[in-house]
Amino acid sequence: MKKLVLYFHTIKYLKFTQLYHRVLKRFTHPKINLIQGERCDISGQWQVKELCAQKFINETDVKFLNHVGSVENIGDWNKATKEKLWLYNLHYFDDLNSFGSQSRHELQRHWINKWIDENAPDSVGNGWEPYPISLRLVNWVKAFLSGLSPSNKMLDSLAQQADFLSQDLEKHLLGNHYFVNLKALIFAGCFLEGTEASKWLAIGLKDFERELNEQVLDDGGSFELTPMYHAIMLTDLLDLYNLFQAFPDRIPYSTIEITKNKIIKMLKWLELMSHSDGSISFFNDASFGIAPSNDILREYAYKLGFVSVLEKIKYSPNELSVFDLESTGYVSVKSAELDLIADLAEVGPSYIPGHAHADSLSFEMSLGGRRIFVNSGSSLYGASNERLRQRGTSAHNTVEVNGKNSSEVWSGFRVARRASIRNRVVGQVSSEQKVQFSAEHNGYKKQGMSCIHYRSWEVLLSSCTINDEIIGDFNSAFGYLHLHPEVVIARISVDKCTLSVDGYEIQLEIEGAQLNAEESTWHPEFGIVKPSQKLCLKYSQSRVTYKINWKKL
Repeated sequence: MKKLVLYFHTIKYLKFTQLYHRVLKRFTHPKINLIQGERCDISGQWQVKELCAQKFINETDVKFLNHVGSVENIGDWNKATKEKLWLYNLHYFDDLNSFGSQSRHELQRHWINKWIDENAPDSVGNGWEPYPISLRLVNWVKAFLSGLSPSNKMLDSLAQQADFLSQDLEKHLLGNHYFVNLKALIFAGCFLEGTEASKWLAIGLKDFERELNEQVLDDGGSFELTPMYHAIMLTDLLDLYNLFQAFPDRIPYSTIEITKNKIIKMLKWLELMSHSDGSISFFNDASFGIAPSNDILREYAYKLGFVSVLEKIKYSPNELSVFDLESTGYVSVKSAELDLIADLAEVGPSYIPGHAHADSLSFEMSLGGRRIFVNSGSSLYGASNERLRQRGTSAHNTVEVNGKNSSEVWSGFRVARRASIRNRVVGQVSSEQKVQFSAEHNGYKKQGMSCIHYRSWEVLLSSCTINDEIIGDFNSAFGYLHLHPEVVIARISVDKCTLSVDGYEIQLEIEGAQLNAEESTWHPEFGIVKPSQKLCLKYSQSRVTYKINWKKL
């Protein structure tokens, strides 16, 4: 019965088109067609940009997600003992556009030919699923445009993959999966010529602007509400804008302009949702090393002509700046010293919250480019207890009530009953250099508990006060503050704590809860687990206050 309830509260949010295409997918299968691939003449200019670390080590060894593996026989492409995400990466071919790739063309040609020879289209394997096809098509085309000379065999395979993908779009999922399907068809449709290529381009462009308008919100953030996937989608748009400059006569002017405008907004959102160390914050599924770094994305945008928008905002040491990212729901408070980013957002798009965490009303904070309070990040996907723990409320800087998550995350990418944000207020008292914002969520009430979690922040130049209130009945409540691994607990008692990190001392005082420290872990990249500590606050009252003060040493 419990499983049925989970399924009901998960499925009820899906769009009709998702349900329809899930059923349709069971009864229809793509046809395997042999198509001759013929390269189209480029009419504009393609900008070469390397985006990631090397993946192909030699003719058999590879490295993905910080794990080394090898492909020595056909079965290794879909080896059952390897994680699904690692195998997906094996089929992406990101190495074709990695650092130093221009000097490894022979090795890359070896891997392309190896993939073609050992991954027949009628085989059952990860390589012919639509998402890996989409990423691989784009990577192959980008490499061919960047100087890797394709053989006829490669062009024919490229055409066959594009044709196969055009029959197997991920309309049952939508979101970022469907968007990269469209991107891949646009790439293949521009790079190749002929009737079939024109058809793929038309399919890719048909829903492109609609999906772009839905998936990039008015404040510039991706509707997935995760900085990592925002950076991934920004990369997608930079790639597409690059392609549009190379084949301007094949793309409608309106499509080029909307892509350009979305890139400008997304670059601004990325800066506001990043710390002054130059890297993204960790809300929902987020970690380093999956999307290109902020610096690489800025370099890419610069090469494509986005110059004025790349000028970084200079924050005053004597003034707080508050940015209410109303469409995505986040609040970012910055000064020359402080970065405080708070999650007053929904869990994600209602019909595709696969990358959501139960992190409502959590926050991150850094001082002088040193992270202090951090959400614990993501180191793995798949259905496991560790994946559930990393998605859970206790892995974030917020409050867990009655041992439950604020939203009902389950399996690897599911969410059933989920929190909704209410009474969201953001303001600034400029004369006092004080920023105040607050919100509440009903996630616990939706799961049968008669309580609401309300949280407010009051931020000054050298202090922050957080007030929690559990409105209603509850048996237990715990607040969490996860510390970056470099943060040291110098002293701790039941209601006070002194923290230190290079150059700063932070004083924490608690009212209404008992404080203690526990061992924890931080997950900055997939496959990486770093020991850390977390402060646990056992709430003894319905109202609890955190007073955080800091000074530079």
